[in-house]
Amino acid sequence: MDHTTMPTAPPLRRNRDYHLLWTAHALSAFGSQASYIALPLVLLAQTHSAADFGIVTFAEALFAVLAGLPAGLLVDRLSRKAVMVGCDLGRALTFTALTAAVLAHRVSLPLALAVALGNSVLSAPFSPAASATLRNVVPPGQLTTALSLSQARAAGATLLGPLLGAALYAVAPALPFAADAASYLASAVCIGLLRLPRRRRPAVNAPAPSPERALLRELTAGLTEIRRSPFLRYTLANAALVNFAFGGIVLTLMTQGADSGSGPVHNSVIIATSGIGSLLGALTAARAGRAFAPRALVLTVCWSTALLTPLLAVPAPLPFTATVTALCCLAPPAANTVITAARLSTVPDELQGRVQSACAVLPALIVPFGPLASGLLLDHLPAGAVLLANAAILLLLAIVSTTSAGLRRIPDLREPSRPTGSRTPSAVA
Repeated sequence: MDHTTMPTAPPLRRNRDYHLLWTAHALSAFGSQASYIALPLVLLAQTHSAADFGIVTFAEALFAVLAGLPAGLLVDRLSRKAVMVGCDLGRALTFTALTAAVLAHRVSLPLALAVALGNSVLSAPFSPAASATLRNVVPPGQLTTALSLSQARAAGATLLGPLLGAALYAVAPALPFAADAASYLASAVCIGLLRLPRRRRPAVNAPAPSPERALLRELTAGLTEIRRSPFLRYTLANAALVNFAFGGIVLTLMTQGADSGSGPVHNSVIIATSGIGSLLGALTAARAGRAFAPRALVLTVCWSTALLTPLLAVPAPLPFTATVTALCCLAPPAANTVITAARLSTVPDELQGRVQSACAVLPALIVPFGPLASGLLLDHLPAGAVLLANAAILLLLAIVSTTSAGLRRIPDLREPSRPTGSRTPSAVA
């Protein structure tokens, strides 16, 4: 076939299903951030206990971890479109009930725990289902760009969602939760309009094991796939070390702010600049993904981050620390984008849900230990030393990445340059 007549995929801007999926995620993300900022305010106002919010936050994280692996199996066994719509409708019902409770001044710790349980259990299948669906609506060569826009969406929701929640709460305490419920309903409509290909079920030729062994094998299939793949094992090591180190760095910077004379201003500036850095990094991740081979890009990000973070330990005015913080957050989205795109493109479709769930759950288990370790160190060491200790972890990651056989196997998904004179056909309805 002549190269100029080979069919090419339409650009993302004309990909109807991608836009529906992106919009569904954006709506629910902004709604979730808005209600998250309002929940502690409502609990404090109606239960008068700061500990209640800590209990609810811990329970929600615990429920999410426990639901992770079963959620992946659900995503791989049922229609992903039906799973996402069901999750959205269930979360809409959950936050409608919370809205009614706020209006009736009947919020209690048991109710908040029930909402946390419902939200965690229903959110656990949605994310891996949406990730797996992305592979069905976006061709491999456009995954990096699509994922960079997804990271920009997440960064934008993190920055603007709490502002929306605070503004709605100021009007009426129930409004953030009503907005969250409405966002899930709108997301369900977007997902319902998706046109997805029919999934093919893999043939099974081996004799059937006992029901108990079969269920255990099905639940752990994602872990088995990760164990046998050097590339997937590297992605877990990367995420675990980054989560651990940055969790400790954030806690240390916040502690420095609390100990200074301008704590609220210091911490607000650090949080804002880190969010801006992440947003700019996500917006430029697609361009970086096209300009560099994936392994070279990941190594550049690892080494630049490892060399930048020690600057946070330098005693300096707030503008310097904020600038370094923004720069540290600027590069990681590019690495996350190419790693996630490679994972989506290499994992078999029938395992997508379980692998995506496992890759989310396992690093999440590391998250609490970064702040815990740094908090313990801060009782005995100055903040600068603790920041250098976390920077050393990122240096270790850069060394591991440079020598990793798994990273050498990352596929290059960049689209080949289109020959002069070639034309892109119109998208098929």
